[in-house]
Amino acid sequence: MFKPSDTPNCESTDNELFFVPDGMSTYPERKVLKAICGACVIKKECLEFALKYNVSGYWGNTTEHERTKMRKQLNIKAIPMYLTYN
Repeated sequence: MFKPSDTPNCESTDNELFFVPDGMSTYPERKVLKAICGACVIKKECLEFALKYNVSGYWGNTTEHERTKMRKQLNIKAIPMYLTYN
């Protein structure tokens, strides 16, 4: 479990980099994402969240496609994630 003092590597990165439609990112973009997430102190918790909830984008050092395959292998049914702006 991460500590409240732990800062995710993505916090100081442009969020749009993490939300390129699956299959649309280029090799250099993927390489940058792997470097950012690969060394992150909360990578494990981020991946657990992304596996539990059906979130879009790059989370826990994985793409949406990679997480879909992982869920199938681990028999995980993702919970839909709904955002409201109330």
